[in-house]
Amino acid sequence: MKKKKLIVASANHWHSPFQVGSHHLARGFVNAGWDVAFVSDPLSPWHWLGGNYTRLQERYRLYADGGRWDLDGRLWAYVPAALLTPHNKPILKSSWVARYWSRSAWPRIESVLHQAGFGSVDLVYCDSVVPFSWLPHVPHKKSLYRIADQYAAFDKFSPAMVELEKVVAQWVDAVVYASHSLEDHAKSLRPRNLAHLPNGVNFDHFSLERPTAPKEYGSIPKPIATYVGAMDVWFDWDLVNFSVERLPHVSFVLIGPDERARKALKPARNLFLLGSRPYHELPIYLQHANVGLIPFDVVHYENLVRSIHPLKLYEYLACGLPVVAVDWDELRWLKSPARLTHTQSEFVESIRQSLATPPDKTSLKRYAADKDWSLIVRQLIEILDCL
Repeated sequence: MKKKKLIVASANHWHSPFQVGSHHLARGFVNAGWDVAFVSDPLSPWHWLGGNYTRLQERYRLYADGGRWDLDGRLWAYVPAALLTPHNKPILKSSWVARYWSRSAWPRIESVLHQAGFGSVDLVYCDSVVPFSWLPHVPHKKSLYRIADQYAAFDKFSPAMVELEKVVAQWVDAVVYASHSLEDHAKSLRPRNLAHLPNGVNFDHFSLERPTAPKEYGSIPKPIATYVGAMDVWFDWDLVNFSVERLPHVSFVLIGPDERARKALKPARNLFLLGSRPYHELPIYLQHANVGLIPFDVVHYENLVRSIHPLKLYEYLACGLPVVAVDWDELRWLKSPARLTHTQSEFVESIRQSLATPPDKTSLKRYAADKDWSLIVRQLIEILDCL
């Protein structure tokens, strides 16, 4: 039987420290017997002016190598490069760049895909509007657009990209959205088919016990309250500063790109910024911590935060880690074991309570097990079969 083929066109590259839903769905399709091409948003000379050279180097290698195979030769990852790429900046924010940037790509993306064996596929999937410049030119049977965030709330999302999202949503066979709060937005795009497809968790990856603690924890006093993930504009710096000050006996360990954190957080003896860690190492840091945190700024970034269906909630719970989070609609709807808070004082008190109460790890893990990505992939395949 001929293997089915899928192109995942994602805003993030395959080796990104942020392993989002598209990464996990790609792995799920590989496990389901598909061959997958994972193509990220493009790289351009302008990116090098913004710094972050370490992250850019990995993207550049995927481009310079002409793509790279992973997952035992079942997934091919690639980053295209072009002279102009869409962004909310002068020239780059034009409608022409949003629609036709791929004309300046070298080599042509369709040619590279053809050489890798993905010249014609069963399904094209995107979580970004940027690939629409080249994606329609790839012969395919079905197409899908997944909305995982309120993209228009991000600084780089230009008005031209907002308009392009409407075009993408009406071009694809189906639109799926990750959180319930995104449903109205998804409907406003007037897609032909619409479905809810939440985030999940790689349960085996996070639940498998790692008895050896990371070496950094040897010099970090317990108990440990940790956060793993992006620390961008929606991160509540004031809440973390308040918590660090009010709980001097608790070590706050933040893991992820921390350029903003080093500017926004007050230095403290009980605050530890570890920077990014590879995805395969994250369970070690979580399993040897004592509480997982989700300190997002709902007050100032309500539109952005309320659309988030947080992967880290499931990842914390799969590690048997109790969770303290700020409260927003999607978390409330999930009815998870997380302690939800509304004020800084409540957040601090919930950390205290979590540390004072031995967690029921079996119960926490059981909740996460029901959200495994394999179940989400099965749901998505059922949606595709109905088209």
